[in-house]
Amino acid sequence: MLYIIISLIGLYCVTKYVVYKTNARCKSYVCLMGKTALITGGNSGIGLELAKSLACRGCTIIIADKNDASSTVKRMIKETHNPNIFCETVDFASFKSVRKFAEEFKRKYDKLHILVNNAGVGYLPTITEDGLEGTMQVNYFSHFLLTHLLLELLIKSGPSRIIYTSSLAAYKTNLLKKPLVGNEIQPDVQQYMPYANSKTAGAIMSKILSKKLRNTGVTTNVYHPGIIYTNIFNEIYNLPFGLDLIYVNLLKLWTLLFGKNIEEGIQTMLHLTTSDEVENISGEYFAECRPVWQPKPVNNTIICEDIWTLSEEYVKLTPDEKVEGVLKNLSVKKTENDYL
Repeated sequence: MLYIIISLIGLYCVTKYVVYKTNARCKSYVCLMGKTALITGGNSGIGLELAKSLACRGCTIIIADKNDASSTVKRMIKETHNPNIFCETVDFASFKSVRKFAEEFKRKYDKLHILVNNAGVGYLPTITEDGLEGTMQVNYFSHFLLTHLLLELLIKSGPSRIIYTSSLAAYKTNLLKKPLVGNEIQPDVQQYMPYANSKTAGAIMSKILSKKLRNTGVTTNVYHPGIIYTNIFNEIYNLPFGLDLIYVNLLKLWTLLFGKNIEEGIQTMLHLTTSDEVENISGEYFAECRPVWQPKPVNNTIICEDIWTLSEEYVKLTPDEKVEGVLKNLSVKKTENDYL
């Protein structure tokens, strides 16, 4: 019995050491004075940790979160001595709320250099007021909409960067045009699949957006931070009892034993938001501060185009709000200014 205990302790120590040695770290020391970053879901978890790190570099930070982040902002200002930290409230389960937030943001702030689409839920078993599956809307559709609504500001502020928080779950997906991109919830589909599909859809969004925004000064990349224990596990615990819950519990146990802490978990995100190395890189999927292979659906052009077209329809983009419309309007404005 003692031999077994010693062996398990030894195995744990070796595994922990290997995990520690394979965790990449951001090597950028770039100052961000004069830059503005919007971080969705920045009131907790890796979003909050990134906000602190960017604030320490002199960046203007706007935290967009469903919960009031006023106390978080006060604490961050006190800790970093950076007075340019603000918070805004937005409900990503409502397109109306997202649109209102985007309008207020453009009214208050005249620059946006870094957009971090980070807010997310593990499991939201409901149909939203917009008629969409809750997890997909919060994690993907609302960020798809927000990115388009702020696209003109991002281009004007260029060079600028869009970063989307994905997950290892993106590699285990059944994402197609139906059922989970739309408003249909299939009872025979694993309950955690909407989360996985939302993260795959984010990678598709980034890939197509990188092509549409070529030569605009805006780059867009996706990353997965690795396995980190955050409060998203508590949300996933809304799952009904069954294999899904067993799977989540095993994942939680692995995370507690061998997962990253929050500071380790933001390194790839920090790399993408600050490093000169990725200044001209776009459309990639990052892990441990380097590009890795994309989830399988991202390499399927037909699926990607279908998902993109449906996404435009579901979030009800007007012609002027679509990428082509934004670029056309900017071109017209530029031409008009040439004659002033």
